[in-house]
Amino acid sequence: MREEEWTRIAREAHDQLAQALTGLKMDLAWITSRLPEGFDALREKAHSMSGLLDATMESVRELMYRLRPEVLDRLGLAAAIGWQAGEFQRRSGIRCNVALPAEDLLLDTDRSTAVFRIFQELLTNVARHAGATRIDVAVRSDSNELVLTVEDNGRGIDADVARSPKSLGLLGVRERVLPFSGRVDITAVRGEGTRVTVALPKI
Repeated sequence: MREEEWTRIAREAHDQLAQALTGLKMDLAWITSRLPEGFDALREKAHSMSGLLDATMESVRELMYRLRPEVLDRLGLAAAIGWQAGEFQRRSGIRCNVALPAEDLLLDTDRSTAVFRIFQELLTNVARHAGATRIDVAVRSDSNELVLTVEDNGRGIDADVARSPKSLGLLGVRERVLPFSGRVDITAVRGEGTRVTVALPKI
């Protein structure tokens, strides 16, 4: 299924589910407000149901984000990468230095989503395995390809491990570049950090 179809499904599902869940929450609030005194058990149950609805709505938002990040549609790829780096820094405490091109990164929907997902996976990998305190992110783009580089100052890995197709949990990254004939290069030194470079042809 192409990315455009995922985008359409995500938006339709979000609109319908969000409307239904909001309606249920309003109906529940209406019922709760009309419970007479002495129905404490029902009132407590209604409060529990309201909390469950809130959690379900949050899960729906997270699922829709996984299908198609709204931030890509609102900001474009370059700004979305900057935003994601900021969010990652806020949540993980790992400092992110980001260098982005001044012009917008003009990629089709499939490629822009792939690059954004790859970036997310690389950040997650650093947080889980690298023991890093700093990440340097660079994006450059020309008429032929887009290159994303993510470098950390973590513990690094051995060269033979870095060359393994399944190293560093990067199997998902390699799978994402495959449809576009992209490439993934890893440079790592034990105790000095890791640099991952992802190149994606524009055509």
